[in-house]
Amino acid sequence: MGIAVSKYSDISNNELLEKFCSNDIISPNDPFWNQLLAFNIQIPNDVDEQLMFDTCSDALLQKFLQNNQQTGNLGSLVQVFITRATELLSAPNSDNVMLAWQCYNALFVIRAVTKYLVEMVPEYELCLHLDVQARTVNSPAPQDQSPPSSPIQEVSASDNQVSSKPMSGESRVEMLVDALIGLIIDVPITDNTYYLHLESINTLLVLMSVYMFAGVHGQTRLVETSLIFRTLFQGRYGMHASLLVKTLLTNLSCMVAAPPQFGAQGPGSMLINIASSLWSMLTFNATTRQTIYTNPPLHRHELLDRLKKEHPVANQSCLLLLALANHCISEDNLYRTALLQCDDTAVLANNCISKDYLYRTALLQCDDTADNSATTPHRDTNGSASQVTPPRIDMAALHKALCATAGCEHSTLLLYLMLHSCKAYKRHVSNVANVEHLIVPILQVLYNAPDSNSHHIYMSLIVLLILTEDDSLIKNVHLVMLKNIPWYTERSISEISLGGLMVLVVVRALQYNMARVRDKYLHTNCLAAIANMSCEFRNLHPYVAQRLISLFETLTKRRARLCSEIEGGDINSIELPHHAEEKTEEIMEHIAVLDEVLRMLLEIINSCLTHQLVNNLNLVYALLHKKQLFQQHAHHHIAQNIEMVIGYFSTRLQRVQEGAGGDLGVTEVLQCIKKGAEQWSSDRLKKFPDLKFRYVEEERPEEFFTPYVWALISACGNIYWASECGARAAGDLLA
Repeated sequence: MGIAVSKYSDISNNELLEKFCSNDIISPNDPFWNQLLAFNIQIPNDVDEQLMFDTCSDALLQKFLQNNQQTGNLGSLVQVFITRATELLSAPNSDNVMLAWQCYNALFVIRAVTKYLVEMVPEYELCLHLDVQARTVNSPAPQDQSPPSSPIQEVSASDNQVSSKPMSGESRVEMLVDALIGLIIDVPITDNTYYLHLESINTLLVLMSVYMFAGVHGQTRLVETSLIFRTLFQGRYGMHASLLVKTLLTNLSCMVAAPPQFGAQGPGSMLINIASSLWSMLTFNATTRQTIYTNPPLHRHELLDRLKKEHPVANQSCLLLLALANHCISEDNLYRTALLQCDDTAVLANNCISKDYLYRTALLQCDDTADNSATTPHRDTNGSASQVTPPRIDMAALHKALCATAGCEHSTLLLYLMLHSCKAYKRHVSNVANVEHLIVPILQVLYNAPDSNSHHIYMSLIVLLILTEDDSLIKNVHLVMLKNIPWYTERSISEISLGGLMVLVVVRALQYNMARVRDKYLHTNCLAAIANMSCEFRNLHPYVAQRLISLFETLTKRRARLCSEIEGGDINSIELPHHAEEKTEEIMEHIAVLDEVLRMLLEIINSCLTHQLVNNLNLVYALLHKKQLFQQHAHHHIAQNIEMVIGYFSTRLQRVQEGAGGDLGVTEVLQCIKKGAEQWSSDRLKKFPDLKFRYVEEERPEEFFTPYVWALISACGNIYWASECGARAAGDLLA
């Protein structure tokens, strides 16, 4: 580090870093910082690289931990960063490559050191390390000097001493957070500032990760007692909540491709490498870069890797949004309010990276309808009302980004949050064309349930359930025809409706759950999603109808076998997911679950026959093929309707068969069913209430979502906790 391009192996014996970590006090205006921050280094791109970086820097960081509370060098570095960030924000050209590069380098060191402190010490010690600041004494009065022509300011050192608090009286945490939010909001994303934005977002996430490591340090995860979280959620930054949320949503929506990093060309002179990197950016511009839009991944498992590598700012913006919106859910979280009350605008659809941020701020504060112009009052820490102006975003661009990344777990969670609680986004989805772009990736996650995280399966299923609450959507999905679904490998299907594919995949997920996981909530949500669609089933594919009836048959046989085993007393031969001490009680519980599922399937079939019999000849065919099966369930009052349908069509088929003098083929049977359906009257059936289920969050949702978000930040983000401490913290989140 310092002048030459750095490798991880160079870190441990770097003289400048050794001085930074030593007991030498370095004031913020020491020329030392100009030397230290003149480096090119590539940030770790995976756990292995992070482990290598941690290994090479561990000895220095241990020395830093011993000395910093006496030297305050971290506070000095933060002050240097704030000075550079202020210069960048006030510069006429905020695309200044040298200032952006220096800010990035300073922030990279701050993040690396802060990340180590978060892992090693409790939050209050981290804040002490930030607040200790070296300051000058007996310094000569400043002389009248012309400003330096170089953005790397050369100044002289002076005698130093240590202060336990910044001279301004403001917490270092507040000052650092203020600078980070300012950079994220007010500096446009260009090739020169892209990685500065990434480091700003990542540093905020590292600071907030004190929540993740609280348990490791023997503390409870209470954000109310956290200085960092109080700074973000209760401080003056609430007034910036709408604009920060808008900026992060814009980052996600635009999905800007990452330019080459400085230093990507290998060792050499710092200035040569900067020039080379700039030339690469100019010749490898945004229009020629491959993105997940222009070159979508062929396989779902490639999606996250490419998103993290090709669109890291979009990826990290999504994670920061989730972190901000899922803390203090039950309190006045201004970030959550801004996210869930955001409204639609097409003004920025083709101008995602606007340089006129005064215009952008004005746009944020204006509205064109009486309903949308209302601000939402919230109470600050003093009890006085503050106003939150809902941000206006390009919903079409956001929807496109969420569709493209729906297969990623953190994107699925943001999608859930928007569908469940953001009226404007839900309204947009209800009216948007090509709904298959959103639904098919969700179905693919459910189809690959054995290879997917259980939480991802659950959230994907809830997203599907929320979508099926929309009456217009469940009508339209049967009009969208899909051809040759490459990831559906159980059977070759040349063409199927989107609605049919939804039923097919959810039935498969239900079968998987009943056979392996046996999660009551999971199968309840599966059945609810199918039930919501049942009144609009239209032209179900023969294979879909077959699988629906086959599921009913399989579960009926399983129930009969379990009852037989209990009656015969031979329960030791039954395979159970849990080896309970009282197997009989466990079997009876499973039988009760089977009864519930079978009853729901009867209601789903009845709903389809009641509302859409004439449009579902294949389902009637499947019922007739297994008509003996439903006689076993005649005790269910709702099964009487199904028996009536089976009896009506069986009688017609028998007459036609007798007239033909032999067995009928599939085509003849379907033709007979079609003619019978034309003369069928649904008035013959007993009326039951329409099936309609709505997803409702349980009380205290933060108990699930907040740890889940941090598990996603650990698993899906560009910040890697490779240490044993990091692995323990990540493992504790969902324990």
